[in-house]
Amino acid sequence: MIKQNILLVDDHRENLIALEAILESPNRNLVMVTSGNEALQMALKKDFSLVLLDVQMPEMDGFEVAELLRKNRKTRNIPIIFVTAISKESKYVFRGYECGAVDYLFKPLDQDILIAKVEVFLDLDMQRRKLQQAVVQMKRLKDENERLLKAIGEGVVGTDEKGIITFCNDSAATLLEADRDKLVGQPVDKLLFRNEEGAVRWDWSNSPVMECCAAGRRWQNDTSLYCHAGNDPKLLEITASAVNQPEEEFSGCVLVVRDITGRGMSEAEQLAREQRRFPRKKMYKEMVLFDRATGGNVGRLLNVSVDGFKLSTRQEIKEGQEFQLSVVLPEQIRGVNTLSFSARNIWSKQQSTAGEFNAGFQFLELNDTGREVIEALMEKY
Repeated sequence: MIKQNILLVDDHRENLIALEAILESPNRNLVMVTSGNEALQMALKKDFSLVLLDVQMPEMDGFEVAELLRKNRKTRNIPIIFVTAISKESKYVFRGYECGAVDYLFKPLDQDILIAKVEVFLDLDMQRRKLQQAVVQMKRLKDENERLLKAIGEGVVGTDEKGIITFCNDSAATLLEADRDKLVGQPVDKLLFRNEEGAVRWDWSNSPVMECCAAGRRWQNDTSLYCHAGNDPKLLEITASAVNQPEEEFSGCVLVVRDITGRGMSEAEQLAREQRRFPRKKMYKEMVLFDRATGGNVGRLLNVSVDGFKLSTRQEIKEGQEFQLSVVLPEQIRGVNTLSFSARNIWSKQQSTAGEFNAGFQFLELNDTGREVIEALMEKY
């Protein structure tokens, strides 16, 4: 629960005690001072949601305090309500608003009006705080996704509903031998949907990629597709999933692209082998876990349950070490393409091959959606 700070300023302590009795609440922290100087010092030390400020005070009156609060970057946006016994003449009221007051309350105070006005400004402050938290969260998720895209070994390309590239990671840029920024805005069919001779096999609008993703299905090529960047064509394996939720209008897709040219098989043999692979092995081959703090590859998934998972890794992990991890799912599950969670290592064992380890982890934080995704993986694979 967020406790909101309210600064009460009045040179008469009995007035402060009266305000405290009216406004005291478990989710409020009332800070009381008896002079303008104390008010300014306290406002610089704490974050206040509201100031109730008496106008008539010795040495520095409320108007002066308000003017100084408005001039300071840290305190300029704190709402100020003047509480005063001064004349209700318009010239005094106007001066208060000129100094930055958001409202006036005249003594003797009406308790119901005081409570109602305080709650209005506290509600506005709470909405502002939640909005700031949402912005921070969105930025954090954007940064995490960017690190994840950079860390993924396979090429990742995103398109809009017209098949125009909206983003790609470094691996995709390397595969296509082009600058990432220059790839954005180009039609994906001209880059990835070519045959061995270089002719475009499908336009986006009549491609099976668009047809499957628009219908909410995952697509994988069973036809030979090539990228013609560089001197020699590269044989590609491509999987694609829609970026939107199933009930939403189609808005584009994410393509995971792999260069399978150097696997030593003919095109037909390679595609046939991919289709014959046991689904679990194929899924685990695709599921690489990344450290969200560094973007580094932690290991490849070997097994998973609702309680934890087992990795194949090239690093010796200390027992008890905790990680913030993310993984790209082999297909969209429960409306998500990636899964993020925290986990703790509970054992690590070196394998017969030098530099190879298996490690077991326990989930520390897995939300309801994450648990549903894990259960779906266990059921399907």
